Amino acid sequence: MSRECEKSKSANMRKPLTLPQPGEIWELSPQIRYYGDFQPNNQHKLYSNEAQSFLQTKTPSRYVMIVTEPDAEIVSVMVLSGETNFISDVDLLIPADISGLTQDLLAETWHVQPMLINNLLQSVGKRLSRDIYDILLTIGDYFHGLVNQPPETNTIEKLGLNLGINQALKAPKISLFHEREEAWSDVLTIPVAAYHTYIKSVNFASQILNEQLQLEQELAEFEFSHNIFTDLLSTSWNHTYTILSRWTQSIFDAEWQAVSTLPNLVNTYGGAQPIATRSFTSPNVPSKPDEIAATIQELSSTTDELQRQCAAKRLGETAVGNSEAIQALVNLLRSTSDDELLWIAVESLRKIDPENPAAGVKRLKLIDLGMEIAGEAVALAVGFLQKIDGDVSVLLQVYPTGNNDYLPPDLKLRLQDDSGNIWREVIARRADICIQLKFSGEIGEKFSVQIGLGNTNFSENFVI
Repeated sequence: MSRECEKSKSANMRKPLTLPQPGEIWELSPQIRYYGDFQPNNQHKLYSNEAQSFLQTKTPSRYVMIVTEPDAEIVSVMVLSGETNFISDVDLLIPADISGLTQDLLAETWHVQPMLINNLLQSVGKRLSRDIYDILLTIGDYFHGLVNQPPETNTIEKLGLNLGINQALKAPKISLFHEREEAWSDVLTIPVAAYHTYIKSVNFASQILNEQLQLEQELAEFEFSHNIFTDLLSTSWNHTYTILSRWTQSIFDAEWQAVSTLPNLVNTYGGAQPIATRSFTSPNVPSKPDEIAATIQELSSTTDELQRQCAAKRLGETAVGNSEAIQALVNLLRSTSDDELLWIAVESLRKIDPENPAAGVKRLKLIDLGMEIAGEAVALAVGFLQKIDGDVSVLLQVYPTGNNDYLPPDLKLRLQDDSGNIWREVIARRADICIQLKFSGEIGEKFSVQIGLGNTNFSENFVI
């Protein structure tokens, strides 16, 4: 597709007069716009009944709170609802005097989705304060298990928000409300999926043309093309393994990249950061030396594993370049056999001393599962580290890449033995930014990793 054609289609899209900003409340347009050749007359086959009612203007206006600044054509939003009778521990009431609207709204803190900025109609009411914005996102993070503690109830109420007594996961009425709202959010997610498919098709066509030209140049050189052909036969007909022990000698296949080569990729232990990337920033105030010393003392003196995990993680956030903190984490790696604590210490050490060899090896590989996924490729990260008991601890992680904030729902990460038997499996939920598996094995042990979505699968074989 030519650039002129692409520009012509983009020019027909309606854009808001002003770009949305975090904390603002926007009304949604029921006249959904799309990119590429996606046909709106197919809506009845794609959208849920709840979404169709909104698109046919049979339901009241809907609103969202902006979570992130726009990235290209995409913005992350928190869904708001006028059905205020479903207030719960994660569905908070925002009174009209705070929002500046004529009605109270229910903030669905658990329900953050990407959407096209072109489908925002207009900014309404008042921009929410930074404190309210942070509280709403933190409650959602706690609901999804990404933070250990929820905000205090009195803190929430001091901001003028109303918190319900019902726990959403245990109240049947509220659980049903959540299901309806997830179905309604097709209004947000289907245009985004169509956009990613459109962009991918444009890039794919360009890639095919470039590869064809490159192939013609390579075939003109007989000796070089012969070597390529031999390599392709070897790869196609032999059962190959990625040998992890070679990584310690800095021997890597070309597709296994260093973590630093993908700066936009989430790179925290277990993907444990807020569901949405926060757009507000605050000054980075370093911790005082006595606070770091107290954390180091806690790390070495306590026998409570959860406290040790928290202390190790805290050092990674506060002690960049501190030699005593670096040594404390190195000592921890040399003394613990607990996989959970081990990998928290590894990630903290990489943050405060990125080149430290005690942190083991971690590499990334981009995985393209094909056009079935409406978006970019995912990335498989593999880390491994020698343990004190002689075994090797292995960490497998799958992240979204590019403009995708979340993994495709129902994406599977599966660990199998050499015979194909499944050891463990984890499945991505809606709004997951990472899935992972950890296990210990012996030198020379074989295993395979399978990443799949629907009928599409990718497999990689390893030897520890």
